[in-house]
Amino acid sequence: MKENKNTRILFVDDDSVTCSVMQRNCDRVGYSCHVYQSAKECLADFEKNGADMLVTDLRMPEMSGFELLGNVREIDKDIPVLVMTGYSSVENAVEAMKLGATDFIKKPFDFEELKLIIDRNLSAMRLQDENELLRKRLQTGRNRFGMIGDTPVMKTLFSTIEKVATVSCNVIISGESGTGKELVARALHDYSPRKDAPFVVIDCGALTETLLESELFGHEKGSFTGATQRKRGLMEQASGGTLFLDEICNISDSMQMKLMRALESQTITRVGSTQGIPIDLRVIAASNRDLEAMVKKGEFRHDFYHRLNVVNIHVPSLSERREDIPSLIEYFVQEFTERYQRPIKGFDTVSMNNLYQAEWSGNIRELKNIVERCVILSDKPVMTWPEKLSTAMEVDDNQGIQFPQEDFPSLEELEQEYIEHVLELSGGKKTKAADILGIDKTTLWRKLRRFSEAE
Repeated sequence: MKENKNTRILFVDDDSVTCSVMQRNCDRVGYSCHVYQSAKECLADFEKNGADMLVTDLRMPEMSGFELLGNVREIDKDIPVLVMTGYSSVENAVEAMKLGATDFIKKPFDFEELKLIIDRNLSAMRLQDENELLRKRLQTGRNRFGMIGDTPVMKTLFSTIEKVATVSCNVIISGESGTGKELVARALHDYSPRKDAPFVVIDCGALTETLLESELFGHEKGSFTGATQRKRGLMEQASGGTLFLDEICNISDSMQMKLMRALESQTITRVGSTQGIPIDLRVIAASNRDLEAMVKKGEFRHDFYHRLNVVNIHVPSLSERREDIPSLIEYFVQEFTERYQRPIKGFDTVSMNNLYQAEWSGNIRELKNIVERCVILSDKPVMTWPEKLSTAMEVDDNQGIQFPQEDFPSLEELEQEYIEHVLELSGGKKTKAADILGIDKTTLWRKLRRFSEAE
């Protein structure tokens, strides 16, 4: 019953007894049902408040169910409309279906049968809304390859990934620490012909040269102290797939030479062995330092650099894609509220502006860490950052919203003002406004009703 309480159904039939029975049964199962004996009155309610579903008779005085259906479809092309028809007039139901009705039921009907039809259509509608929102997010590039971003630099990055993923060439991924270079490497692998083979990661800066050689090439039993058994190296394990060498800038000149020879010959030799082992590898290397500058300074082998640098993909810093910060915050808040089961709604408007303006030297990794910490430590549903705020920031009209120095509006007041602004720009068309706002129509109807009830 609890799950039905927000389901708003409009029911219209010129028979008062049918309306009374419908109202009583809907109250029993928890539907928010509004019954009408006049199609005109029902339409007026729908135009003002919307609904999740319309159930209508077809033969009525003044305005028929056919006319009501036509008017409703001009306002909302997707709302489920269920028509009722007598046993002797099934052809009317067929005609109504041609005009846009979603389903029909014969009169007199059993309420449990009607409820099954209502629930089936509402479930289908919710699934359609969810799929539509997902499709739009994917189209706008808001969450592609596991990365959030809709700025021009991110669209360019996504386009490059799509082109390079299908070709098994070596790649260097450049960018500051914390920008998501490993996500790019994973995307290149996951969308490549090698996707069903291993994706192996090694942090080249975390191991000594001896350990790095053993990890990459493997070793034979007894090849050095502690080598108690044969070990297959990561390059051998990754054969057929992709090897991701993170922080490649940290390896020595001799290790660069060994790796270059292995890549040229597609053959490795385990430490302590003389037998070559064939491999089939795509190598993706990442560096937070400028490898080209290191080559010019003699700090990195030029031949190894050019062996790796068939394609260079730059991952932008957060300062290069500042407009993505609100979407990233929204994503991280949702992730951590679900993980830690905290009743957090988000940041207040001033904090959002502070987060937008901040210098993120640690890039996305630092921003994610801040959001996680705020979610864990906040004792209120609306978070602030930093904890001690000075006077509200003001933003120039040419740059964005201005926040007042005092008398801060609540989040709900800001939301209402923004939704009304979008509705005005949409010419009052709620379906179009919902598309712009990135929410489904049902959510918009409910928000508008809540605003109306609060006045």
